[in-house]
Amino acid sequence: MIVTASGTGAERGAQIGGQLQPQLHLAWDRWVGHFTARGHDAHDLAQRLTDVGGWDTAEKYCPDLVAELEVMAEVADMPWYQVAGLMMLDESWAITGGIGCTAIAITRPDARAAGQNMDLPGWTKGLQTVLNVRDENGLGVVAATYPGSLATMGMNSNGVVVVVNALDLVTNLTGMPVAFVTRGALHQPTAQDAIDFIREIPHAVGQNYTVLDAKDLFMVEADASDVKDVPLHPTVSTHTNHAFTREYTGSEGSYVRIQAVEKARDELHTAQDIQSALLDQESGVCFNLGRWSEDMYSFMGLVGDAMNKRVRVNSGPADGRTYEEVPFITI
Repeated sequence: MIVTASGTGAERGAQIGGQLQPQLHLAWDRWVGHFTARGHDAHDLAQRLTDVGGWDTAEKYCPDLVAELEVMAEVADMPWYQVAGLMMLDESWAITGGIGCTAIAITRPDARAAGQNMDLPGWTKGLQTVLNVRDENGLGVVAATYPGSLATMGMNSNGVVVVVNALDLVTNLTGMPVAFVTRGALHQPTAQDAIDFIREIPHAVGQNYTVLDAKDLFMVEADASDVKDVPLHPTVSTHTNHAFTREYTGSEGSYVRIQAVEKARDELHTAQDIQSALLDQESGVCFNLGRWSEDMYSFMGLVGDAMNKRVRVNSGPADGRTYEEVPFITI
């Protein structure tokens, strides 16, 4: 489902809440079922996420995005604690466990592109959503997500791509929640501005952020303690769910996925090649439901071509679907 919205945060929230009302309530019911089945009190978990200091941090650095969520919840007739639960997926993982995702960035002389598979729990299946928004400054943002979340990954109309990987690192829930970091970075005019934003803010949980435009590529591992640069490859940089800058042992799936990309480096030259790699179920890059975790799968894929400022989204890589271009809205 593609949802369009423009204007201030409050105006965007009203438009998003009106378009997504049934899906927001369905997402909440699925979220509750997911955590309840794993032995957690889902309502208590959501209330705990409502009370963390990360919301104050978001209000300080991204008040426009907080307003977008507040009005979305109001228009959709949704209690705020339910929005907190849906919004803070990575932060709920920090409490309960869960990790996935594969990112690829190409920096060749004639190609600059980045993309990823976003691996999420099975409750999100069928809730794939594309937010196609335009802010007050006229900057367009296409974000792949699910109802209730600001973004999981995306690209803006200036050609800035932001993709992410969850990392099990130092946590402090007074820091900025991941979805705010991602959308906040996507509303920056350049990759340099986006990475400056990421470096400036305190972070709630461990996360790799890969940020690319036609000029620059940055890859950092952030957590509640600091933000560290990840060494880049000259032509094809990649990241999954184990840290490069700290002592770390990741899951089997994380190493299999990154090795599959590294093995295919010589074949990765264009944005189209990234799409093909992310769709590859045989190599291990595409995360099929039940392959390494009974409940994780490749939820959506997104690839942005920074040179021609085009973004393509796949609403279900593990289902063998194809990428479709999402034009930025202009009004």
